[in-house]
Amino acid sequence: MSLNFRRHYPILIVLVILIFVFTFALGNMRVIAYTTQAEPTSETKYMTDYTNDIALFDETVVHSIQVIMSEEDYNSMITTYQETGLKEYFKADIIIDGVRINEVGIRLKGNASLRTALGGNRGFGGNNPADGEQRPARPEGFDPADRPQPPEGFNPGEMPQMQEPPQIPEAGQGPGMNEGMRQQLSDGETKIPFMIKFDEYEDQTYQGYTTVSIRTYGTTYDEANLQEPVTNEAARLAGIPATETAYAGFKINDEEETLYVISELVNEEYLAKYFENADGILYKAELGSTLSYQGEDPSSYADSFTQQTRVNDADLAPLIDFMRFIDQADAATFERELPNYLDADSFATYLAVNTLLVNTDSMIGMNNNYYLYYDDEAERFTLLMWDANESLGKLGGNTTYDVSLTNSQQESRGRGGGMGMGGGQNALITRFMESEIFQALYEEKLQDVYEKVYVSGAMTDTIEQYSALIHSVNDDRALADITAYDQAVEKLKTFIVQRMEYLETLALFEK
Repeated sequence: MSLNFRRHYPILIVLVILIFVFTFALGNMRVIAYTTQAEPTSETKYMTDYTNDIALFDETVVHSIQVIMSEEDYNSMITTYQETGLKEYFKADIIIDGVRINEVGIRLKGNASLRTALGGNRGFGGNNPADGEQRPARPEGFDPADRPQPPEGFNPGEMPQMQEPPQIPEAGQGPGMNEGMRQQLSDGETKIPFMIKFDEYEDQTYQGYTTVSIRTYGTTYDEANLQEPVTNEAARLAGIPATETAYAGFKINDEEETLYVISELVNEEYLAKYFENADGILYKAELGSTLSYQGEDPSSYADSFTQQTRVNDADLAPLIDFMRFIDQADAATFERELPNYLDADSFATYLAVNTLLVNTDSMIGMNNNYYLYYDDEAERFTLLMWDANESLGKLGGNTTYDVSLTNSQQESRGRGGGMGMGGGQNALITRFMESEIFQALYEEKLQDVYEKVYVSGAMTDTIEQYSALIHSVNDDRALADITAYDQAVEKLKTFIVQRMEYLETLALFEK
C-alpha cells in the first residue's frame, strides 16, 4: 500500500459509509427541489404592462388606435380568411392614445359581421374559431349530423341580406396601400372588425389587458355603432356583468381614422373582475347552442360549445351534467334544484334585458352570443352576455317584440322572423318559463329593468352623451359622416320611444 493511499484511507472509509447511509436509509424518501423565485400568477406572469393616463375604456373620450403593419401581411390576413375561413394572427405595432406597443398580434374577428364585410369561405355557425382563442379541432368520431338542426320549414332567405364584400387587391397589384386600405376600412357601408392581442408574441399587456376587440355595427350598416354600448350600459344598470366599451378612431398605417367601438373580451381578466373565484371553467356558446342534452359523449357538443379556460385540466363534464339536469329533472325537482346549478336571479335579469331591448342575436333568439361560467367552488353556472351589436331590433326584431318568452314564441323564432338559424327552442328557457316560480321571477325582472332603462330615460341619456362626444371631435378628426351619424342616432331614439309606447300597453307595465 502506497504512502498516498494510506494517507487518504480514512477519507475513503468515510465516503463509503456515507454512500451506504444515503442508499439504504434514505433511498425511499422523496427529494423535493426548492426555489426562491415565485411562481407566475395572473398578476405577475407578464414582464411588461404598458400604462397610460387615459384608461382604455374611458367612455368620455374618443380613443385613438393606429396599427402599423406591412401591406403584404395585411393582404395575406384578408385573403387567408376569404380562401380558408381562418383568422390568423399577424405581427404589428400599435399606438393607443399615444402609447406605442411593439410586436402585438392582429387578426380578423367575428362571424356574421366579418362575412358581411369580406365574404369568404365560411358561413354561420360551424367549427369556427372563438373570439380570443383558436377553436380546437372536432373530437375523433364527431358527426355534424348530431348537432341541433334548423327546424322544418326554415327558409335561409329570411335572414338579413348581407352586403356585397369589397374587392381586396392582391399584394403588389391594384390600388396602392393607402387607397386600398381606405376602401376596405371605410368604404361607405363597410368596416372590418379586428382583434388585437398584446401578448401574442411578447410577454406584455396594456393596462392589464391581454386583448381588445375592435368592433363594428354587425351585419347591417349603422354609422353610429351605438347598439352595443347602449345595451351593455343597460345591463350594468340592471345589475349583471357586461363588457366595457368605448368609441375609438381606428386606422391602419397612415390612413384616415374611422369610428369604431372597442370592447373588452370575456376571458380570464374579465372573470377576475366579477367573480371571487375566477379560476373556474368558461364555455362559449356557438350559434344554435340550445343547451339540449345530446348524451354523455363530449363530441356531441363539439359544434355547440367551446371551452375557453382550463382546457388542459377540465372538460365539458359540468356542462353536460347541467344539460342532463335540464332535460331529465321533473318539474318539482327543476324548481327546487335549478338554483344549485345556475344563478337563476342573474339569468332572469339577462332574459329581461335582452327581451326588452330586442336583442335577438342572443340566447332568446339565435341561441348565440352567450357564455356559461362554471364556478367550481360554488359548483354553479352564471350566464354572461356578449356581443350586443345587433341589439335594439337590428336583427329581425321590432318594437312590438313579445316579452312572454313562451314556447310558441320560441318556435316562431325558430321558423321565421330572421331567427331561423338559431336551432329552435332553447331547452333552458323552455323549462324556466314552464315554472310558475321562475316565470314570476322573470316578470319581476322585466318590471325592474323597464323602470331602470326605459322609464328613467337612461338609454336616451347614454345615446345623447355619445352623440355629443362625436360632435365635439368630429370637425377635427372626421371620424364619421356626421349626417349619417345623426340619422342613425335619431333612428335608434325613435326605436326606443316606440318600444316604450308598446310596453306601456302591457298590463305588466301599467302604472
